[in-house]
Amino acid sequence: MKFKLTRVASAVAFALGGSIAVQAPAFAEGFTIEEVLVTARKKEETLQDVPVAVTSMSADDLKALNLSDTQDLGSFSPGVHIEPAPAQGGSIAKVTIRGQVQTDNLITLDPSVGWYIDDVYLARAYGTANSLFDISRIEVLKGPQGTLYGRNTTGGAIKILTEKADPTAELSGFVTGGVGNYKSHKVGGAINIPLIPNKLAIRLAAQGDKRENGFGEITIYDRFTQSPTGETSEVGTRDNEVYRLGVTYDPSEDLRVLMSYEHNSSYMTMASRNFSDEPGFAGDEPTPPGYFPLTRSSTDYYDSAANYGNYSDATADTFALTFEYDLAENLQTKLVYGYRDVDTAYMSDVDGTAVPVSQFNFPLEQVASQDSLEWQISGLALDGFLDWIAGLYYFEEDGSDLSRSGGLSTYGTGVDYNYSFGAAENTSKSAFVSGTFSLTEDVNATLGVRITEDEKAFFSQQYAVPLGVASNPGPSTAVCRIDAASPPPNADFNQCTWSDSETFKFISWTASVDWRLNEDVMTYVKTSSSSRSGGQNARGIDADSTKPFDEETATDIELGIKTELFENSVKLNAAYYHTFYEDTQQTNLVATPSGLITQVVNAGNADIDGIEAEAQWVITPNWMLTVTAGYLDWEFEKPDSGPTPILPSAPEFEGTARLNYFMPTATGDWTFDLNASSRSKLLSNASGGQDTIDDFPAATAKSLTLIGARAQLDVKDTNLNVSFWARNLENKEYSTSGLNLYFPGSLAMANRPMGEPRTFGVDVTYSF
Repeated sequence: MKFKLTRVASAVAFALGGSIAVQAPAFAEGFTIEEVLVTARKKEETLQDVPVAVTSMSADDLKALNLSDTQDLGSFSPGVHIEPAPAQGGSIAKVTIRGQVQTDNLITLDPSVGWYIDDVYLARAYGTANSLFDISRIEVLKGPQGTLYGRNTTGGAIKILTEKADPTAELSGFVTGGVGNYKSHKVGGAINIPLIPNKLAIRLAAQGDKRENGFGEITIYDRFTQSPTGETSEVGTRDNEVYRLGVTYDPSEDLRVLMSYEHNSSYMTMASRNFSDEPGFAGDEPTPPGYFPLTRSSTDYYDSAANYGNYSDATADTFALTFEYDLAENLQTKLVYGYRDVDTAYMSDVDGTAVPVSQFNFPLEQVASQDSLEWQISGLALDGFLDWIAGLYYFEEDGSDLSRSGGLSTYGTGVDYNYSFGAAENTSKSAFVSGTFSLTEDVNATLGVRITEDEKAFFSQQYAVPLGVASNPGPSTAVCRIDAASPPPNADFNQCTWSDSETFKFISWTASVDWRLNEDVMTYVKTSSSSRSGGQNARGIDADSTKPFDEETATDIELGIKTELFENSVKLNAAYYHTFYEDTQQTNLVATPSGLITQVVNAGNADIDGIEAEAQWVITPNWMLTVTAGYLDWEFEKPDSGPTPILPSAPEFEGTARLNYFMPTATGDWTFDLNASSRSKLLSNASGGQDTIDDFPAATAKSLTLIGARAQLDVKDTNLNVSFWARNLENKEYSTSGLNLYFPGSLAMANRPMGEPRTFGVDVTYSF
C-alpha cells in the first residue's frame, strides 16, 4: 500500500470535463502544467484519465483566487453556482450544479448536491458555509452521483479533503495572519507532529476569521407601531472559527488508520432587502399610519429597514475514522465511520421590509445528528483486465427544526405567530458495485450499480399562539392549525400533531467508455442515473399539504474530451451533456387561512443541455492564461394545469478568465494573478413558475462580472510569504437570487441577498 501523501503544487486547477493543475513557481522557475490526482471514483487516478467531469482545486489555487470559504467555490467552476440561501441568515451555501439545486432546507428534504468532508457525507445544508482553511484539495463532481457515493445526489458532489498528518515528515507547519478593510482580521496555523517516525503523527490546525465592521445597516422598526425602535443592526459582519485534529497511524505496511475531528462555528450577518419595483411595493419603509405604499429608507445600496436583523449562528462537529488494509497484493478493503452534529439558529425578516408581512418572531432552529458507516472492498482481477470495487453503506439521522413565524396574515386572525415543530428519523441502506474493464490498451469500459432503500419517519406539531400572550401557551384545540375537515395522517387534535413514515427504493447506475486516441487525447462517453430521495412536507397542516413528495431522478448522457497539446503547454478540455430530469422536486410558497407555508411538490419533467469547456495556455514560463466557459439550456414540459416550472439559481452562461505572471527578483519571487468571473442573470425560486418570472422583473437578478487580483511574494532565503489581494475591484453593487412573496393583485416583494462590496487586504504566512 502506498501511503505517501500527494500534494499537487498548482497555481490553477479548475476545469469542465476535467481539471488542470499548474505548478506554483519556485525560485527562478516558472509555470509548468503537471498532473492532478483525484479520488472521484474512490481510487487515486490522474484526472486527465478519469472519464467523468471533475473540478479539482489545490490549496494553492484557493489561496491565489482568494477563495476563503465554501460559498466562493462556484465562482471559478463553470457549471457550478453557489450563493447564500435567501432569508436564512447566511449559514447555508446553496449549490447549483448543472441546473439542479435544493430550494428549501427542511429536515425532510435531501440535497441535490452532496457535501463531503474526508469521505463523510453532510446531510444538512446548515453549516456548509464553512472555512476553507488547511485544505489539501477540493473536488467537484458534476452530474448524477449514485453508484460510488453514499447518498444519492442528482446534481453532483463536493468533496473537501483536509490536510492529513504525515508520519514520514518532520515537525513542520505554518502560522498565518491577515488584515483587511471593514476591520477584518484573521489568524491561524497548523502543525504536523510525528510522534513515532514513519508510524504515528498528529496534525493540529486552527483559524479565527472575523470582520468587525459591516458594510450596511438595518434600521429596526416596531412591527406594530410602524416606527423606528432606535435600534440598528450591522450587516456583512462575521465571526468564524475552525479547529481540526488529524491522526495518521501506520502500524504496518498493510494497515493505515486515519482519524479526523473538526469543530466549526460561524456567526454572520447578511445584507438582504426587498428589490421590488412594483407600484406600492418598491422600497422597504412603510408609509404611516398604514403599511403601503413602501418607500426606500436610504440612498445607500446596503442600508435597509426591517422588523428584525438577519443573522445566523451555526456550529458543527464532524468526526471521521478510516481503516485501510491490504488483504493481498491486488485486494484492499476500507472502512469509514462518520459522525456529524449540527446546531443552527438564524433570524430573518422574510419579506425584507419594515412592514411585518412575514418574519420569524424567534430564531429558526435546526439540530441534526448523523452516523454513517461505509465498507469497501476493491482490487484487480483477471490479470488486470478488471479493476473493481464493491461495498455497503448505512446512514442514520435524528433531527428537528422549529419555526415560529407570523405577519399581517396572522395578525388579522388574532394570531401572533405560528408554532411549527418537526422531528425526523432518517435511515438509508445501500449496496454498490462498480468495475472498469480494460478492453484494450487504449479502451476502457466502466459499469456500476447501486441499490438504495431510504426510510423516513416524521412527527409534526402545528399550532397558533394568540396576540397578547406573553409566553408560548402550548397546544390547545382552540389554536390547533391541523385541519379537522381534511386531516393529515395520524392527526391528534388535542396535541395538534400528525405523523407519517415513508419508504423509498431506487436503483442508480453508471456506464462509460473511454478511448485514449494517443498520448495527448482522451475521449469518453458516459451515462448515469441517480435519484434524490422523497420525503414528508414538514410544514403541512391538512391532507393535501402533508402529502409526501416522491424521489426525483436525473439521467444524463455526457460526451467529453481531454487533451494535452503542444508539448504539454496547452490543455483543452470540453464536455457536452444532456440530462433527463424527472419528477423535479420544487418548493412552493402557499397561502393558507392560517398563514404562509412551504410545500415541496414533484413539479414535472425537464430536459437540460449543457456545454462546458476550458482552455489553458502556458505562454512562457512566466505567463499563463486560463479561460473557461459553461452554457446551460433547459426546458420543462408544460403541465396540463398550473404554471410551467423553472430551474432557479441556474445561470445560462458562466465564464472565467485568469492571467498569471511570474517574476523572479533579487528580493524573491512575485506571482501576480488577475481574474474575472462572469455569469448571466439568475432566476429566483417562484411558486408561480415561468408566469412569475415573466410578470415580476424583481424575481430575476441581473447578470454580473467580478474582477479580483492577488500579488504574492515568496521572500528569498526565508519561509515567508506576503500576499496583497482584492475582490470586486470595481466595487459593483449586486444581488443574488431571492425569496419572492408574489401574489398577483395583493403582494409583490422580492427579498434578495446582496453581494459584498470591494474588499482588500494583506496576508502573511510563515512556514517552518
